[in-house]
Amino acid sequence: MELKKLVPAVVVGYALLLALGYLIHGVWLLPVYRDYAGVWRSETLMMHKRWVMWVGDLIFTVVFAWVYTRNIENKPWPGQGIRYGVLMTLLAVVPAACIQYVVYPIPYTLALKWMFAGGVQLIVLGLVVAYFCRKPLS
Repeated sequence: MELKKLVPAVVVGYALLLALGYLIHGVWLLPVYRDYAGVWRSETLMMHKRWVMWVGDLIFTVVFAWVYTRNIENKPWPGQGIRYGVLMTLLAVVPAACIQYVVYPIPYTLALKWMFAGGVQLIVLGLVVAYFCRKPLS
């Protein structure tokens, strides 16, 4: 895969992943997280360590995009991006939410919201990566 396609896919995808993450966790789910404050680190400690999440998200985005480039088919990019986002949701998000539901004393509705929101994030990321890394249809 050409680096000139992969780099913008990673940069735009990473920015969108962070923005959607903020909307999901910093806005939509924040009241739920506050209800279960005893389960998490303090907000101050989390903010101090947030750089670790940013690095993790960057690694995830790079690998997500790179793996996508290994499996591009000669088909329209939107369908490929959606399919890839759904598959990566089933691989990464759903199992993680199930595990966290078992490990932490949280309601199942929070785990379901994580699955839904993570699915949206990865479908959007899949579309972004598919767009930037698309092959011309022949």
